[in-house]
Amino acid sequence: MTVVYTPEVATVTWLGFIKLLIRWRGSIYKLLWKDFLLFAGIYLLLAIIYHFILPSGLKPGFVSLVEYCDKFQSKIPLSFILGFYVAAVVGRWWEQFNSIPFPSRLAVMVTAHIRGQDDRSRMIRRTIVRYICLGNVMTMASINIPVKKRFPTITHMVDAGFMLPSEQTIIDGLATHYNKFYVPFVWAATLIAQARREGRVSNDFSFQTLIDEVNSFRGKAQKLFNYDWVTIPLVYTQVATLAVYIFFIAALMGRQHIPGSKSGDLIFPMFTILQFFFYMGWLKVAEELLNPFGEDDDDFDINSLIDRNLKTGYLIVDEMHEHLPELLKDQYWDKIAIDIPYTEASLEHYKAAPLGSAEQVIKPETKIHLTPEVPSQLSLITEVDEDKEKQLVSKDEARRASQKSTSSQQRVKSRHSRTEHKLSLPRSTGLRDRILQHRGSIKKMARAMSAEDKAKSPRPSPTTSRKSSTDEEKELEKASRKESLKQAGHRVSKTETQGQEALGTNDTAPIQPPLLLTEEPKLEQPPALSASMVNEILNRLNEIRSRQSNLENK
Repeated sequence: MTVVYTPEVATVTWLGFIKLLIRWRGSIYKLLWKDFLLFAGIYLLLAIIYHFILPSGLKPGFVSLVEYCDKFQSKIPLSFILGFYVAAVVGRWWEQFNSIPFPSRLAVMVTAHIRGQDDRSRMIRRTIVRYICLGNVMTMASINIPVKKRFPTITHMVDAGFMLPSEQTIIDGLATHYNKFYVPFVWAATLIAQARREGRVSNDFSFQTLIDEVNSFRGKAQKLFNYDWVTIPLVYTQVATLAVYIFFIAALMGRQHIPGSKSGDLIFPMFTILQFFFYMGWLKVAEELLNPFGEDDDDFDINSLIDRNLKTGYLIVDEMHEHLPELLKDQYWDKIAIDIPYTEASLEHYKAAPLGSAEQVIKPETKIHLTPEVPSQLSLITEVDEDKEKQLVSKDEARRASQKSTSSQQRVKSRHSRTEHKLSLPRSTGLRDRILQHRGSIKKMARAMSAEDKAKSPRPSPTTSRKSSTDEEKELEKASRKESLKQAGHRVSKTETQGQEALGTNDTAPIQPPLLLTEEPKLEQPPALSASMVNEILNRLNEIRSRQSNLENK
């Protein structure tokens, strides 16, 4: 019974919606004409009493009442109350429509999973569809007034072919006072299980699929029953109704035309009538949609759905079962480029297939060529490492300046200690460990070369030994100073000390104070370094520096 006007608004036309205003069935005029006549009659009666019947002495009191009603009428939050109420009703109405079950999906599953052309297989398929439609009819007869008028008792369902007399006997014999709409769904599930045992359902997956479809159909029927059981709270409906009626009762007095007064409306209350149509019509819409299973113009036409469901179900599981058209080659069998024809009427609506909005952007010719090779990720990482390295160097310089200002003893180092400090560690931690290993091997080599030169050469006199030792010390000190200028400065870092401690002290000679001219050489001191040993050490240092520079370049 739903009023369908979709074809009239399929295309936007001039005065398209205006044409809908002259329709009567399902219109606001059909809902409001009685209420409007009552409102207009009372309004006209009060106007006649004020202008023609009421004595002059009572008119000031009437005017005061009009001003009072007009002042406090706007205090009623009518739009707020009606807005929330109608939104809740419309949402509930649409959910109820989506909950109406259709057995077409289940019928397709039945004809696909229950095979066989014999009478037993055909009977099982048709009976399952009939049980599903019977459960739907019993549910709708409980909540829908037109369906209840069509099937007032179970006997009428038997007469209509939805139920057999033997099945009516079973339902009547069930000792329960609750609604029995779920019984046909139980019968359908049991019949599917029996077909599985007989081998008419090929596997357990097909059996589970059919059971799930039956439960889904039953769940929608239960949902409709729940909507009929629990409605929108009565207090909400009462508040919305009282707000609308009290508003227009106050409008009967507050909108009266009073000559010379700012209150009231015109002689013909045009805007008051428009308010009545809008607000009262809003309330009537909510009243009509609150229960869409009644006999209003916009209520759901369930009786036609009942007829459609049974006829379509039988057609799917019986007439169409295993009846397929002959497989033939289609007319585009050997074609790749297919041109589907249009009629002359539809040709004007033809449009090219969309390719995406980005395809519409025209790119300039100067910006479509490939750019040079972008910098690699390694170069970006190197730049970041260089910035971190600069920060570390600045921190080392600040720490070194603070150490020089605290104590003068830290600036006076022995010859061997200064020589070790000249071999400043590189910035890379891995390279630093390599240099420390090379330094230990150089010292071992120096001691071995010193012992070999001592065995070959005669023992010098103390004076000659002191002079040669002093000359070699000076040359070594000059060379070490030149090397120190090329490094990052005379810095002594904690990481160097920790590296030396980690390597151990077994491969390094004990540090001895420098020899004085007046001091006799001691036998337990290490022999002095010769010129060849110094050259060998310098060559090793140069080799280490060259390796360090190569690694830094990489």
